[in-house]
Amino acid sequence: MRYFLSFDTSRLPTEEADIVICGSGIGGLTAAIVLKELGLSPLLLTRGIGNTYYSQGGIAGALHPSDSPYVHLLDTLRAGRYLNDEKATEILVNDGVLRIADLERWGVNFDREGDAYATTTEGGHSFPRVLKVKDYTGREIYTKLLRKVEELSIPVLQGELQEILGEDTLQGLIYSCEGRLRFIRAKALILATGGAASMFRHTSNPSKVRGDGIGIAFRAGASIKNPEFVQFHPTVLKGTNLLISEAVRGEGAYLIDSSGNRFVDELQPRDVVARAIFNVLKHNQEVFLDLRPLIGKGIDLKNRFPTIVSFLKERGIDPEREPIPVVPAAHYYIGGVEVDTSGRTSLAGLYAVGECTCTGVHGANRLASNSLLEGVVFGYRVAYRLYLDVKFLKKNSSNFKNLRDAQGIPGFSFEELKALMWDKVGLERNEEELLKAKRTLLMWFESLKRAEPSVENRQLFDILLVALATVEGALSRKESRGVHYRSDYPYEREVFRRDTLVNPEHVLE
Repeated sequence: MRYFLSFDTSRLPTEEADIVICGSGIGGLTAAIVLKELGLSPLLLTRGIGNTYYSQGGIAGALHPSDSPYVHLLDTLRAGRYLNDEKATEILVNDGVLRIADLERWGVNFDREGDAYATTTEGGHSFPRVLKVKDYTGREIYTKLLRKVEELSIPVLQGELQEILGEDTLQGLIYSCEGRLRFIRAKALILATGGAASMFRHTSNPSKVRGDGIGIAFRAGASIKNPEFVQFHPTVLKGTNLLISEAVRGEGAYLIDSSGNRFVDELQPRDVVARAIFNVLKHNQEVFLDLRPLIGKGIDLKNRFPTIVSFLKERGIDPEREPIPVVPAAHYYIGGVEVDTSGRTSLAGLYAVGECTCTGVHGANRLASNSLLEGVVFGYRVAYRLYLDVKFLKKNSSNFKNLRDAQGIPGFSFEELKALMWDKVGLERNEEELLKAKRTLLMWFESLKRAEPSVENRQLFDILLVALATVEGALSRKESRGVHYRSDYPYEREVFRRDTLVNPEHVLE
């Protein structure tokens, strides 16, 4: 199904723009700023605050004279279980050092100790190279980049992407605003809509970051790469979507079971720590994150982690006196729209950046604090590539029409999809449960093809497409690697040290 909604662009309110950026996280904002600095006129379309704002930990960068981008590269490859695209990863660690300077140029104030950066260690890093702003690094970056967007007079539209228009070449898009559909005729679109971890019952993602942007691109013809790799954050406050940053474990916090025993090296990569917690929970124990050892090291929790301490105390938990109940939760979608190192997709005129993409830099498991780095590095690169490409892209005067008269209702809800994905496609997977998930998803897929072409059903359809791609990837990868763990294939297999590609024709036909 190429288009889901019923529309006729000749009857819709129409706007024109050379370049539209859909999403206002670090990748989208960086691309907008650089394009404007290069003399172009991007238009920013956003449905609100996304994951960048909520990022607590920091941004990795090999800035210290005793560190090096090469060591950062080795740490990233090790965490990614050597599935990383080495060319893209070299770009990440080398260009990342330069992009830190751009962030400061745009107003970001990283913590310092005297003149030097105050850096910290996070899981998987062999050197304290994570720059931070207390425990609200993402909020600092988001607010300063948004302020720069305003200073540069980059227009910002509030709305939600619904359809990407065009066959072999992008010709425009449809978005919704205040219940109405609108048409933008454009030369190029940069997709920066975030990841799809919210399709699991337990997630750290805000409700507006649903992953349906990946599904829209999939319908437009873009392939999804490595969708089986979903990173589960080890420490989300039980009963909420509020994560407790890995930085607290970097500073020396312990993970303990109901008996008060430590059961894992807290600075192992996230997949190892998350599965260790999951295995304790399976035995009807609880898991707690204990910040009290930090006090013994002379760390003032309120000063170092003001955001975390504040939201814990709002919920009646005093981390200075008691351990914090935690569970793993889906946090970061490592797979995504397949792009090259300049953010280009297989559809001419369609680019993508950030968590909605798979650049290959994370391999099978994202190294902590590499995601903000990926957003700024590849946001910069996509802007420079598009500065050159836009001269060859033409606007089309054609109109687009898709008439669907369906009246059915979906045979499921988003909450049911989240429960299915958590139970069958979560931290531990096996062939039998994955096949059950696939059968259920395909049944729901058929019901959605007959469903009313509403915005709500379109959202559900595109999330379902991403879920199906995730299951297809998990079924095809008959090994355990990084965050993808198969209990029926519990070891890495060299024959599977390759990427997974799910093409639209595998699912949509």
